[in-house]
This record gives sequence, C-alpha cells and structure tokens, in this order.
Amino acid sequence: MLETETGRSRRVEFELLRILAMAGVVMNHVINYGLDIYGDFRVDTSSPAGAIAWSLLEILKLMALPSVNFFILITGYFMIDRTELRLKGIWKVWSTTWFYAVGIYLLCVFLGIVSFDGRELLRHATPLLSNSYWFVTSYLALLLLAPFISWALQHTSKRQYQVALAVGGVICFQPLLGWLLMDKLQILLFIYLFMIGGYIRMYADRALSMRQAVLAFVVTFAVMFAYTLYKNERTGCSLFVVHAMSYYGLVLPLSVAIFYIAKAWRIENGKIRKVILFLAPLSFAVYIIQTQSIVHNWLWSESADLLSRSNECVLPLLCIAITVGVFVVCVLVDYVRVSLYRLIKKAVNSAL
Repeated sequence: MLETETGRSRRVEFELLRILAMAGVVMNHVINYGLDIYGDFRVDTSSPAGAIAWSLLEILKLMALPSVNFFILITGYFMIDRTELRLKGIWKVWSTTWFYAVGIYLLCVFLGIVSFDGRELLRHATPLLSNSYWFVTSYLALLLLAPFISWALQHTSKRQYQVALAVGGVICFQPLLGWLLMDKLQILLFIYLFMIGGYIRMYADRALSMRQAVLAFVVTFAVMFAYTLYKNERTGCSLFVVHAMSYYGLVLPLSVAIFYIAKAWRIENGKIRKVILFLAPLSFAVYIIQTQSIVHNWLWSESADLLSRSNECVLPLLCIAITVGVFVVCVLVDYVRVSLYRLIKKAVNSAL
C-alpha cells in the first residue's frame, strides 16, 4: 500500500523517483570512491574510445548528482500542508539508521572482521552525534522543523512565498552566496528545497508541462556537460577529469526539471507499478547500509581495485553494474529485516 501523506496516497511516479534517488546516491559513491575522481583518476581522451568513455562517465556523474535533492523536493511537496510532527516518519528514519549502524558493527565483531572497541560501538550507536550519516542528520532536522516551516508558509501570501524563495535562492544558489555559505550548512539547502517542493504543490503544480520540463532538463544538462568539457579542454591535456558539481549549483534547477518530469509522467503497467511499490519502502536502507563505515571501507576498496584493473572503455558499464549490484543486495537485506520484524511482531501479538 502506498504511503499516505497529506490525506492522499503518493503516486507511484514519485515512488520511482525515490528509488532512482537512492540508486543515484550509490552511483555517486561508485564514481567518487571507486574511481577516486577527487584523486588521480584520469581518462585519456586522445582516442575516440577514450573520449566516449569519459563522456559516459561524466554523464553518469551528472545524472547522479540531483539524487539527494529529489528526496527533499518530494518531502516538501507532500508535507507542505501538514503542521503536525510526523513522528512515524522520524521513527522510521532513525530506527533504520540505528539498526544498521549498530547491527552491522556487532555482526562484524561477531565474525571477527573487526575487534570490539567500546568507543566504536558508541560512535555507531550515536550516529547523529557523530554525524556518521550527514544526510540522515540533516533530514531528521528538516522533519523536526517541517511543521513550523509549513505553518509559516501556509500563513504567507503567494507574493511573500516568492520573495522567500528569491531570498533563499540568493543564500543557497552557488553562483550567488551559495559558494560561500553552503558547504557546512546542508540544512539550509534542505529547507530551501522543501520550500520549492511546497511552492510547486501550492502554486505551481502545472507550471511546466512534460515537454517544457524535458526541454528545461536537456538545456540545463547540456550546459553542465559543456562546462565540464570546457574545464578539461582549457588544460590543454588529453587526460580528462570526471568533474562533479555542488547540489546547490546548476544541479538545483536540473533537480526541479526532473521533478516536474516525474510529476507529469504516468506509469500504467501493473507489473511495473508492483515492482516500484515493492522497492520504494526498502530503498532508504540502501543509503544506510552502503555508507555504514565498515561496509563503506570494504565496498569501495574492492570496487576501486576492480575498476583500477579494468580497461577504461568498460568503466561506464562496470559503474552501472556495481550500482545495480549494491542496490539489489541492500534491498534484499532490508527485505529480510522487514520480513523478520513482521514475523516477530505477529508472533508477539498472537502470544498476547
């Protein structure tokens, strides 16, 4: 059954966007840590094959960048008319995070992979205090603030809302003050994305048609790709870097364009809808499992070893394969967790 928010069920298209967001997070990590694009990774583009390989890797990286933004836009879109604290959602995020943070550590201790250390156990048991998962920390803060933000925005006029978005754009958008303020203040970006999602719901639900949203996406993405190409070309060297961009730069309007595409899309195939509805509730665990520090270190060390020994022409395919593999394994792990929880809950209820 679809998760109900604001008195009605979410559309399956938004559930698909949530799934793609978590898959994009994995792709981001594959490219960041597997390829080590912030280190010495380079692609020799002197040959057509090398140029194609770099282009595909850059496209994958740019496509993965809006992932976090999707999640927050969806939250703002569905929570803008709610002024009560969403305790169920907060508990789900926190309990899933705590279970895997502590559970994976204790399992690794039991298997002899790591030695028991009380300080490490405390770090895993307090993921918010240790900020082990920056996204979870900022997202939970947003959920706590959301009722107050929603109440304030519901009591403003459309014009006042637009002014608030304009001021937020000056603060958050990279070409303006974003480059100066946003690196350590992700919560500000989350609030701004929440406001954008809410504004779309309240005033701009049909501001962009599918055709207009696709055009906005193509133009923005082309500018982003051209910029990365320019940055490489101006070095005068054929060894190209896979460039990233900040979430609050051109990735921001790209995220909004894709959000409108998802909103305008209609998935009618029943089997596809069932698959999406099966995967969506399990997708959040994908982020938690693969970013747990022990899993993170092992996973990206092994991936880096595999990718470093591979021909650059197959790197895009390998990045996709690793992303799909990690996503599927994490979903299956969480499916087992949820299934066991339901069996235990059912047994307890029967006993009572």
